[in-house]
Amino acid sequence: MRTDDGHGARNRSERLLLIANPRAGGGRAGARRAQIEAAATRAFEQVEIVWTEAPGHATELARARVRPGDVVAALGGDGTCNEVVNGLMDDTGPREPSAIFTTIPFGTGGDFVRSLEIPSRLEDALWVAATGTTVHVDVGHVAWESGATRWFINVAGAGANAEVCERVNRSGKRWGGTLTFLCAILATVRDFKPLTTQWRWQGPSGTGEVEAPALAAFVANAHYCGAGLWVGRDGSMADGALDVTLIPPLTLVQALGALFHARTGRLENIPGAIRFRADTIDMVGVLPIETDGEPRGPGPARFSLRRGALQVRGAWLRPPFSN
Repeated sequence: MRTDDGHGARNRSERLLLIANPRAGGGRAGARRAQIEAAATRAFEQVEIVWTEAPGHATELARARVRPGDVVAALGGDGTCNEVVNGLMDDTGPREPSAIFTTIPFGTGGDFVRSLEIPSRLEDALWVAATGTTVHVDVGHVAWESGATRWFINVAGAGANAEVCERVNRSGKRWGGTLTFLCAILATVRDFKPLTTQWRWQGPSGTGEVEAPALAAFVANAHYCGAGLWVGRDGSMADGALDVTLIPPLTLVQALGALFHARTGRLENIPGAIRFRADTIDMVGVLPIETDGEPRGPGPARFSLRRGALQVRGAWLRPPFSN
């Protein structure tokens, strides 16, 4: 039975652990705290809501508060999702295998929710959290030679990608996702100095190796990054492979053409681009790295994934395993 505000009967069998970033959406999430908490209690009978206080806090909260069978929802953008996922995973896999991850969109880029097909309206997103489709998905992993590690659920990148993320985070994101990322991408292409980097990989595309100047690299577990760049068109989060695109040095004019191909999911049409699918990729070089839109420091590093490591809930109307 649905109510006037678009809700159905509350989820009575699962507990919602809502980890909310008050700075998401330019501070709109914090300003709407009471509304968010009321909507969550209408969607779920059992609710725990915790608000982050600093960068990295969402990871600590996920580790400390998750219980078996919880629906763990990250309210915020892609960075908040990344923090929560890193709290749900340990060195080898999920800390609590029966937990289910989802997201309530409230950020600038909003790219991960595109792959989950979650609507932007608060009440609708909570309805998906309460009643949506749950599947096991792959989770990406980055391991640096220094010993540092990081999980990613959406897209990791190297090179100019990391600098774009730095610019976007410094901008205050006041122009919205698409324009903020566009300006950051063009400014980065103008200023970034491509570095010759060696890449070695193995997986569905076989084994390979290339050494070349690289402007950027996309390592996609899901489909979108950069406020709508379709960098994982040919894969899914449940296919046991990362979709990788290496982008050569570009002029500003060439970058505009590359952006068109990226938004239409045709990165192979970028002159000089290298595309392959792999489950292990070694980057032998010092390109800066980002995971789910957050800069993490330079390589060398290994990208890999854990197959079916995490349960994720989305709004899919058909199986999200192919396009």
